[in-house]
Amino acid sequence: MTTTLPPLLRRAAGLAALFAACSTAMAARPFVRPDRRVVDLVAAGSPRSEAQHGYAGHDDTTGTADGRAYRQARGWMRYAVTTFDDTEVTIACTFLGSASGSFDLIVEDSVIATKRVDVTTGTPTVVELLVPFAVTKGKTSIAVMLRAHDGPTPRLHELRTIQDHNEVPRPSGVSR
Repeated sequence: MTTTLPPLLRRAAGLAALFAACSTAMAARPFVRPDRRVVDLVAAGSPRSEAQHGYAGHDDTTGTADGRAYRQARGWMRYAVTTFDDTEVTIACTFLGSASGSFDLIVEDSVIATKRVDVTTGTPTVVELLVPFAVTKGKTSIAVMLRAHDGPTPRLHELRTIQDHNEVPRPSGVSR
């Protein structure tokens, strides 16, 4: 006499077999997963952070809005930030609310983008701009400049370098 499984149990058994096959395949060959990281962070308007990042600027001011420090320029502001030398860099700028403006993002003397930021609410706005790998390849520190374009820049609160890294997970039992 042959016993047949009900449809639900057959489906569950099939899924269990598929899961086991996938688990075995994944264990047999390591995979690469991207890991997005903040590599460096400048707190604009903070004397300590700006000194650590080689701040320089022309025709600029600092202030606070809603208890947060910022820097704004009619000329330019420049920081030296840390990067990894082997992947593309994203520059993330956090601008404080109620201050719109245009700027050129210049990295290592290359104009990356001209951006207009219209901040009408009181909440901070984050603008991310990808820097071509050719500009930063082989460099562990880069010069990032925001140059005012047709009026003052928006109020910069933070500038971050973000990079994706591909890491191969270590086999279990292997330590660093």
